[in-house]
Parts: sequence; C-alpha cells; structure tokens
Amino acid sequence: MQAIIKNTRFTEAQNTLAELSAAFNAATAEESRLLGLLAAPADTFDPLAAGLRLLRGEPAQRNDSTGINRELAQVRERLDTLRPAVEAQRAAVAAVQSELSAAVNAQAQPAHTKSLQGVADALEGLRAALAAEAAVRGSIEAAGYRCSLEAVAEPELSFADTQSAASRLLGDVTRRLEVERLRAGGPVNVRLLVDCTGFGDGGDVVKLAGPDAAHVVGLGHGEQTQAKPSKTPRPLAATAEAILS
Repeated sequence: MQAIIKNTRFTEAQNTLAELSAAFNAATAEESRLLGLLAAPADTFDPLAAGLRLLRGEPAQRNDSTGINRELAQVRERLDTLRPAVEAQRAAVAAVQSELSAAVNAQAQPAHTKSLQGVADALEGLRAALAAEAAVRGSIEAAGYRCSLEAVAEPELSFADTQSAASRLLGDVTRRLEVERLRAGGPVNVRLLVDCTGFGDGGDVVKLAGPDAAHVVGLGHGEQTQAKPSKTPRPLAATAEAILS
C-alpha cells in the first residue's frame, strides 16, 4: 500500500501548511522580541550593536517606543492574517486525509472481511478442538473408568462461558461479519430491540435497506429476522443522520 505522503494532493496541502506555520512562528518570535525591547530599560540601547545588526541583515534594535510599537502593530497584523490561514489549511489537510483514507479503507474492505472470516474460522476450529478433547475424557468417564488425562483448562478460552475472552471475541467477529454482509446486501427484515427514531419501536419488525440494517445491527439495536414486517419505517432525510434512541 502506497504511503499517504506519496500522494501529490496530500503533500502539497502539507507543504502549504508547513509554510504558513513557519511564517506564523516567525511572526510570533518577532512579536516576542519587540515586546522584550519595549520592556527593556531605555539605557540598554547600543547604537554600535544596532548598526552591526543591520549589516547582518537583522532588524535594528530601537530605543524609541514609537518605532517599536509601529513594528509590533505590523507584526500583529501579520499574525491576525496568518492565524486563521493556518487553521483553514490544517482543516484542508484533514479533509484531504479523510477523503484519501475513505478510499483506501473501501479498497481494503474485502481483504479485511476475508481476514475477519479467517479469525472466525480459527475460533470455531478452536471450539471444535476443545469439544473433541473434552469428549475423549468424557467417554472414559461414561464407560465407568476414572479419567486421568489432564484437561485443557483455560478459563479465557472456554466457549461455555459467554463472558470469556474467546466467546466475546467470537461474538464480536461474528457481529462484524454480519454487519458487512448486511451493508453489501439488499433490503432485509430487522427486529428492533430498542426504540429507533425514524425506524420504529422496540419489538417492531421492519424492512430496512442494507446500509440501514447494518447500522442498526452494528449498534446492537436490532437483529435480522425471517419474520414479516409489522411496521413500515418512516422515510429519513439521510440514513447517516438517523438518531437511534
């Protein structure tokens, strides 16, 4: 996968932000210098040092507050211009990053779904293996013998406990796979588990478009069902703006 810094739009936006930020930081430093001059005693002015500063291309130190205040006003005017410009460009960089990220995530979605399925298959395989191991020991006990075989006992890998790490991970992966399947599919019937503004009340069975169904199920506010719809959801201005109670 190509790094985002190799994208021309992103690098141009970043470079512009860097230039604006550098100008803002330079103006901030100049403001601090001028404020320091205003706060310094008047007898600290050194005309020779001021002349040497000019030869080096640096601002000459002034001993008159009027001139310093004039420069300070100009610097603060630059700051007032640069400050919102930096914020606007920072927002522009974030917008480009979000747009490019959305495209990359969409492109990677199939591979991610496949990897999730691999995790689910591995967990199901682990559950089957643990059940087979327990069955071997159980068959010995069932035949009237005392089983001396050491059991595979790891509480967090117990699928009999719905709150174990393995059970929770399998449940989470299974739910995410279902959400992806619903999002890519057509309309389905969903039983609402809670009141959902724009869709219906808890207990209602409604037919929802794939993305809507994925949204509701993903939040744990509904589950797919084969039951017939009992209520027609009210149309929404935008699915993404649906507010679920």
